[in-house]
Amino acid sequence: MNDSSTLPLFFFSPLAIIGAGLLLAQMFGVLLQRRGVPRLYGAVAAGLILGISGFGLVDTALLTYFQELLNAASALVLFEAGRKMDLVWLWRSRAQGASLLLGCVLRGACAVALLVPFGVSWSEAAFIASILIAVNPVVFTSMVADHNASGVASYAAANAVGLSQLVALVALSISLAWVRSHGVTDEVPFADQLLHQGGKLLLGAAIALVCYGVYKAASRISRAEASLRPGILLATLMLDLGLCSVTASSALLSLLLMGLLLRNAEKRENVFQAQLRTVQDIGYALLFMMSAALVQFDQVLHWTVLLMAVLLFVARAAVTRLALVPGQAWSARKKHAIALCACSLVSFSTLVVDSSMSNAAYLSDTATRLMQALLALNVLVAPAITWVGLRLAGETHEGSE
Repeated sequence: MNDSSTLPLFFFSPLAIIGAGLLLAQMFGVLLQRRGVPRLYGAVAAGLILGISGFGLVDTALLTYFQELLNAASALVLFEAGRKMDLVWLWRSRAQGASLLLGCVLRGACAVALLVPFGVSWSEAAFIASILIAVNPVVFTSMVADHNASGVASYAAANAVGLSQLVALVALSISLAWVRSHGVTDEVPFADQLLHQGGKLLLGAAIALVCYGVYKAASRISRAEASLRPGILLATLMLDLGLCSVTASSALLSLLLMGLLLRNAEKRENVFQAQLRTVQDIGYALLFMMSAALVQFDQVLHWTVLLMAVLLFVARAAVTRLALVPGQAWSARKKHAIALCACSLVSFSTLVVDSSMSNAAYLSDTATRLMQALLALNVLVAPAITWVGLRLAGETHEGSE
């Protein structure tokens, strides 16, 4: 954090800075929503004002200070992404499920094909492409919640978000093994690194199974009614996150699987959404505000880097739309909408929830600037494009609750 004697003393309290940022995000979000602008842009405005490109009050040091808080917010987001995945539908829909999986593969392949000619090494290109496979769950879930969206396209896009996280995690584990085995200071055989990364995924999955069992046992022993189970759930998610942290296992996979198990293993509909809505809204605002705060416009304003970032952004959406061609159950309009809803992307900074990913980025200056440009594009345009996708599908129902 910047040390400036001209600022009021309370700004030097990290908690006060976070509180002020969330307050600005909520205020701006409500004002913008009244004018037809997605509420998530309130978090963008707050992050840009308080972040590195603004007053510099929110920076990497502050994020490190509040790492556990960010991890908790990420836990809710990842859990919700997993809870929206319908494995039965993905399997039975055949062509539709295959289209969503094909979209994940094409996004990764497209990224590699564009990055290597740009001068990025093969290992860096594979690492970045693995990240670009995933669709940002904060952007999509926040847009759906704010606009009360529901329908065929929203349902498919929600499954695409969760599926993209799982595919990206597998690809990222392989690319991390390759980068670390070919690094300057960490010359470990690729097979050993691959086994190490796979072990983290398996341990994360095992922790998810254990924590789900704990949640079920606690619910049955206490005979908690549906309206009382969200408290038990939140406690279990924190337990899951903590166990993953101390074991350096994949918290990303573990939290996704917790949501997946809750959605697909239980026969009855779960009624957590209303009780968790306020907490999730705060989590969305916090995470996206932090992403906006990390945007460094001085590193982004290189026309070649910015042009490549725009090309990558557009190409991801284009290949996602191409992958949806086999899905005969969707109209062309719905396919356009799904592709737009899947335009948002995650950055390496959003993977901080997973301790197994720490200190894993060995990126050159060019690759780092490109990721910064992609981050800037994501926070500035992805919410609007996702909102347009939901509107194009005709599945927004504001004010109908």
